[in-house]
Amino acid sequence: MPVSEAIEAVKNISSEVVVLPGTEEYDELTKSYFSELERELKPACFLTPGSPSQVADILKAIKPFGLHSKVAICGAGQQATPGVANVRDGITIHLKNLRGITLNLGNKIVSVAAGEKMGDVYEVVMSAGLGVVGNRHSSGGIGGDAVQGGLSYFSYSRGFVCDNVVNYEVVLANGEVVNANAETNSDLWIALKGGGNNFGIVTRFDLRVFEQGHLWGGKVFYFQPSFSRQIQSLVDYLHDPKPDTDVHICVSLGYAGAFGDFVCMNDVFSTRPEKPKALEPFADIQPQIDQMNSLRIDSLKNFTSEGFAGATANRVVKMSTTVKANTDILEYSVKAYHAAFDKLKGVANILFSITFEPIPVSMMENSIIRGGNSLGLKPEDGPLVVVLFYTSWDNASDDELVYDVNKEAIATIEKEAQDKNVSASYRYLNYTFPNQDPFASYGPESKAHLLKTSAKYDPDGFFESAGAGPFKLRR
Repeated sequence: MPVSEAIEAVKNISSEVVVLPGTEEYDELTKSYFSELERELKPACFLTPGSPSQVADILKAIKPFGLHSKVAICGAGQQATPGVANVRDGITIHLKNLRGITLNLGNKIVSVAAGEKMGDVYEVVMSAGLGVVGNRHSSGGIGGDAVQGGLSYFSYSRGFVCDNVVNYEVVLANGEVVNANAETNSDLWIALKGGGNNFGIVTRFDLRVFEQGHLWGGKVFYFQPSFSRQIQSLVDYLHDPKPDTDVHICVSLGYAGAFGDFVCMNDVFSTRPEKPKALEPFADIQPQIDQMNSLRIDSLKNFTSEGFAGATANRVVKMSTTVKANTDILEYSVKAYHAAFDKLKGVANILFSITFEPIPVSMMENSIIRGGNSLGLKPEDGPLVVVLFYTSWDNASDDELVYDVNKEAIATIEKEAQDKNVSASYRYLNYTFPNQDPFASYGPESKAHLLKTSAKYDPDGFFESAGAGPFKLRR
């Protein structure tokens, strides 16, 4: 069998990186995934390289075996989409042992090895009075965001997470270790900013840092009758000709079986240690659940630690679409959400929410300022809103129902958006489900660049053919 032969080939060069089923380390790696849907995909082995050269040795050892759709790459394993960072009966290259955070104050860069958690990165940069554009929960790694897009508390003024990567250290399929930045392998640099893991294994990310003190923000919980007013406030903010871009806004409506009711939440932040006028409609909403209000002045690390504190790690799935910032389509999305909930309310321990995550024009402009990316977003197409459905539940027997209901609801929203002429082609890769094609959503020009770059740096198509996961360039 090619998989077993590939494992033996790795053992011959570096047996200490091979983690087999039945060992304590294998079980710990399996438990580290956020979602049960990834934990239950038991690979034939994990490979745990501790350096870029070991990653290169692994790729050179397994490449000859033609492992079609059998090689997964995992950083922190916190993304929910099934099959993205693990593979059943295949080989999962887990990057947890690639460690190191180096702050270069002269160049204003922090270098982050692929196995690091963002909470540790935030502590390093905060100790120097700095900030960095990274993900919104400390337990996550940098990889999934920095090659797929990535949303940050700083995104409105600094672009996507990927826009703030000034250099990727990448191991190519032939074992060559290269750097990709604006001057060297710039085509690969652009492709990695949104193209996923289709070109190589990124072992280090060099990110811009900037002066940053404490932030103001947190969560506000309130009741369903006020949600329409928050939708209107969100659309008003996005269409403001001179918006405050030093803020971050998400508005959500959700049902938790533990509460037995719907609750609304605003997740709001300012990069300054004070409440700005732009956030008053979202922070001052009344009536609200005062005892759950967490608005405060605090550090980036503490806010990102709060983000996923207590999150249920059972079966989790995210599905999304993108629409223009239009009140009618967002209100319709809420109706579609409620119709979907009616079909899911009997699911054991259901948690089901809809979240509106803005992509303001300023984000797209900052992507351009920072050298561009592969996402295909143009300022004239905005502002946009990502409509995210988040579902968690207990039993595998409910999987197909959850998938089907979510897909139907998303399709309904997309049809309505087309009918109202407020649709958007872009699909946010971090929230994309396997039935969607994110790379086609970037537009033909971007897709052509991704394909050309893949052919140049991976001419044998190893990552396209051997790479596990649903999001491939040639699908």
